Amino acid sequence: MNNALPTIMHSFSVSQSTVQWLSTGYLMVAGLMIPISAWVFKRFNIKQTYLLMMIIFLIGSILGYLAPNFSILLIGRLIQAIAAGSLIPMIQNVVLMVYPVAQRGAAMGMTGIVVAFAPAIGPTLSGFLIDDYGWRSLFLVLIPLTLIVFILAVIFTKNINDVQKDPLDIWSLILSMGGFGAVLYSFSIIGNQGHLTLPVVVTFFVGLILVTIFVKRQLKLTSPLIEMRVFKNKIFSITAILSAISNISMLGVELIMPLYLQNVHGVTALTSGLVLLPGALVMAILNPISGRLFDKFGIFKLSIFGYSILALGTLPMFTFGLQANLIEVSVLYAIRMVGIALVMMPTFTAGVNALSPELAIQGNAASSTVRQIAGSLGTAVLMMLVSLFSSSNQHASLETLNNGYHAAFVVALIMAVVGFLLSFTLKNSKQKQSKN
Repeated sequence: MNNALPTIMHSFSVSQSTVQWLSTGYLMVAGLMIPISAWVFKRFNIKQTYLLMMIIFLIGSILGYLAPNFSILLIGRLIQAIAAGSLIPMIQNVVLMVYPVAQRGAAMGMTGIVVAFAPAIGPTLSGFLIDDYGWRSLFLVLIPLTLIVFILAVIFTKNINDVQKDPLDIWSLILSMGGFGAVLYSFSIIGNQGHLTLPVVVTFFVGLILVTIFVKRQLKLTSPLIEMRVFKNKIFSITAILSAISNISMLGVELIMPLYLQNVHGVTALTSGLVLLPGALVMAILNPISGRLFDKFGIFKLSIFGYSILALGTLPMFTFGLQANLIEVSVLYAIRMVGIALVMMPTFTAGVNALSPELAIQGNAASSTVRQIAGSLGTAVLMMLVSLFSSSNQHASLETLNNGYHAAFVVALIMAVVGFLLSFTLKNSKQKQSKN
């Protein structure tokens, strides 16, 4: 969908800050579904949940394909996100149940193909479709694919979980959706308007208050929506932050890069997709390998090495000019993907492995929530920077756009450096844990 944003902008005559809701809104709704994932996994059997989510995804795809305006298109996209946000943690919960700790790195590496490679290859595949058949084809191809997957799921999916009829705390669900939603909305509105306003500031602080109330409520409940006590484990907390940084680094630049290539360099959707293709292939190859490396060497060295590569790949990006070489852009993007592949799923797996077996599923939900919410907020912040820095310059249009993208790339570099520095705390955490 990221690769289709420039086309959709022209199709519905909406701004760049508005059209990015198709990505940030999708990520946010998916993130809001993750807190409830642990409860759903315990409350319903896997087959029922999976089939229901595929039906919801099918409805969203049909609505997106038929959308007569941007609002309906966004609704269809958000319906898809409900299914995606529920399915990703469910897949990871199955891995946690089926595989022992010693094999989880490799298994999670395989799930990383789903979590990371699919979004990474998306711009390339969509480029082939958009130029010849338009953006609606992106939804059209999903309809028969979803039906095929649904039929296969009816035949092959098995139930491996024991259903427990735990009650759902509705207030926790309302607080999480309202709080995180308000924070994201405020960042996106700043990007759309290009400046701060009192209603936006109020919305942001209301969101923070709701999130604070949500966290305090979870600590008091015997069956919380998210088990916040898992964050008392230092290794889990550090790795959750590192996994979140890697998700922002991947999703943020994945959103910005097609816009940068098409708006600044004037290339087609197909060309921008091909520029990103090597990075997608890197993710496909390295995700399972990084899992095995984690099982063999642990997280400390892997995280240091991965974030070093990510920083080195991002460093030259904020020097991109109006005549940047597309091969150079492609190579640097692929280098960044090497770093992301080495840290995203391994840091996530290391965090869950640091917890006791009975907290593994709750830890999965907590870490997945942090990662997904951070990804949606991170993309919103980067788009906000693109908008703010573009509008602050009065030179030629392409130069103002380029300034905005430069600002986003600088922040992406800062995040990579923060991840690199934070990785050093993993060694100390491991040593302290062994002494206790």
